[in-house]
Amino acid sequence: MNKWVIGIVTMVIVLAGIIYAIYQLNDYDFNDAEKSYEIVESWELPSELNEVSGMVYNEDGLMICVQDEDGILFIFDMETKEIIEKHKFSYSGDYEALTYLDGVYWVAESNGRIIDISDLDVADQELEGTQLDFEYRNNIEGMTATQDGKLWITVKDRNLDNSSGYKGVYEYDPKTRKLQKEPILRVDYDDPKFERLKTHNPRKLLRPSDLAIHPLTGDLYILDAEFQKVIITNQQGSIKSVHLLDPAEFEQPEGIAFSKDGRIFISNERVGVPANIREIKFN
Repeated sequence: MNKWVIGIVTMVIVLAGIIYAIYQLNDYDFNDAEKSYEIVESWELPSELNEVSGMVYNEDGLMICVQDEDGILFIFDMETKEIIEKHKFSYSGDYEALTYLDGVYWVAESNGRIIDISDLDVADQELEGTQLDFEYRNNIEGMTATQDGKLWITVKDRNLDNSSGYKGVYEYDPKTRKLQKEPILRVDYDDPKFERLKTHNPRKLLRPSDLAIHPLTGDLYILDAEFQKVIITNQQGSIKSVHLLDPAEFEQPEGIAFSKDGRIFISNERVGVPANIREIKFN
C-alpha cells in the first residue's frame, strides 16, 4: 500500500514539474528581458489621485488628470507636487481617458460616453456629453487627439463588431459628431512582434489602458496595465516595438501622456505603494 502511495506521489511531482516547465517555456517573465527603458523622474501623487486613469501634460509644468470615479479635472503642479485646482465637469462615473484638442478637454467614460469641456472656469458643471455606439462590454479605456483634429478611441475588451484576432482603434470626428464604426487602425494579434510574449492569450497580448500619439514621430503608443507594457505602432497599426515594463516599477499603469518635445509620462494607480507619475525614456 505504501509503495502505491509513494508511486502516485512521485508521478504527481514529476507531472507538476513537466507542467511548470512548459508554463515557463510558454509564458513571459519580465526577468527574461533586457529592460528597454529608464526612469527619468518620479512624482508621488496625493491620495486624491490614487486612481489617475488619464492625463494631459501642460507645458507650464502642470499635469491635468482625471480620476477613475470622479467627474473632476485635477490640476497637479509637478514642481510643488500638489493639486492646485479642481474643476467639476460631471457626476460620478467610470472615467477612463482624457485628451486635449483645439482648446477643449475630452473625457471618455468606459461605457462610451464622451464629454467635451471647453470652459474650466464654470463652477460645478454637470455636462451630459455624448453617448457613442459603445457600451460597457467594449470597455473604453484610451483616447487621444490626432494632428488632423480627430479623436482616436480604443476598447479594452470587445471590438464594436465583436470580431476577434485584433484590437481596434476607432475614430470620432468632433465636428460632425460621428463615430466611424470600422476601426481606423487594427493591431493584429498575429503580428510577429507579439512572439516575444510567449502567449496566444488575447488578454495578455493587448488590453489597452490608454494610448497617445507621439508629437514628433506620429507613432501610436499603447499602454497596457494588465500585462504591463507599451506597444509602439505606426499609424496603420503595424507594431514597431514592444517594451515590457517592470511590474515592480509600474504596478498598474493606467495613463500615458507626452510633452510637446516628446517626453513620456505614465501614471500608476495605487497598488500597495502610493500612486505616482513616472517619466521614462526608451533606450
